[in-house]
Amino acid sequence: MKRFLIYVACLSLALVFLPAMIAGGWWKWDQKEAEINFTHPGELAGESIPLKIYIAGKNEIVEMEMEQYIKGVVSAEMPASFHPEALKAQAVVARTYALRKSSAGGGSGCRSHPGADLCTDSTCCQAWEDEKAALHKWPAQEAAYYMARIWEAVNSTRGLVATYQGNLISAVYHSTCGGETEAALEVWSSSTAHPYLQSVECTYCRHSPYYEAELALDFSAYTAALSDEKEALPVLAEGKIPLLEVVERSGSGRNLLVRIGKPGRLYSGSEVRGLLGLPSTYFQWRVAGEKIIFRTRGHGHGVGMCQYGADGLAKEGKDYTEILKYYYQGIEVENYHFLSGRQDKNTSTQGSQAPHHPAVAPADMMDTPDFRKSPGSQG
Repeated sequence: MKRFLIYVACLSLALVFLPAMIAGGWWKWDQKEAEINFTHPGELAGESIPLKIYIAGKNEIVEMEMEQYIKGVVSAEMPASFHPEALKAQAVVARTYALRKSSAGGGSGCRSHPGADLCTDSTCCQAWEDEKAALHKWPAQEAAYYMARIWEAVNSTRGLVATYQGNLISAVYHSTCGGETEAALEVWSSSTAHPYLQSVECTYCRHSPYYEAELALDFSAYTAALSDEKEALPVLAEGKIPLLEVVERSGSGRNLLVRIGKPGRLYSGSEVRGLLGLPSTYFQWRVAGEKIIFRTRGHGHGVGMCQYGADGLAKEGKDYTEILKYYYQGIEVENYHFLSGRQDKNTSTQGSQAPHHPAVAPADMMDTPDFRKSPGSQG
């Protein structure tokens, strides 16, 4: 009987106070607290910026929000298995590059596709893939995990960009430097205004499959690769000796000028790299039997952030801001929401010299390999 009376008393109290709690909105405090706890801090930073993206293969321009675009870039440009801090660094440089090139950041847009801010062709702008393509390339049992890593890297750095003296940097990057990055001035003569793109020692990319490699070309393949270069013919001397001579090297050891043929002509290291299909301009060669063996180091132009190096630095305990400041000398990482007023002022006062216009050739900006085919990678 006593238990019954206690039960009735509790029920009466509930019937009296529950309506008052609802009417007074007490429940809203709990809901608000829950929303704060589950809202990622990165989602509150920056503003939404619409971009016009040319989708290669579909021949159409679509509009998408900046952070949605960055998720697709990080997914396409860096293995999702990389350290979370490396993925965050990739998100910041991808966002910086996108904003600098887009009309929203004062840029002239995609040179190859008028009307678009950027395109998804990696030989022109940055690689990009939609979520469906990303999920399809990963093993089914790991796809959701990798996608969550990409989203976390982008959301936690939302709105953050890299700047030098208050201006967006030219955020170039590459796969593997092979021991030392390259100064931009050694690659692009128009890069004198980019003091943050200097050569830095990098011993953190040794786990890259591209750190050191060899490429063997038989004499017929070597000759065929250079057959259209009439000024360089002949390319082999008597005794099948390659008529190759390094005329100038950069401070990091990469080949800047190479003479092919006799008397032949001079080629930039980048031109030779493209003609012979070499992964970088850091190469030496030797003859073995009926083949020319090219020994290479690194993959890409070597300027800016080394992606495998970023992964190595992260594994040593560096966070994404430390990684970025290692590869881009003297920069700051800040939110573009607070940067916009300053950028608008710089653009209006400097005209055609505004800091947003890339001073490097778009066709060789990113220069990254297809990570999906690289040994040991998951992304």
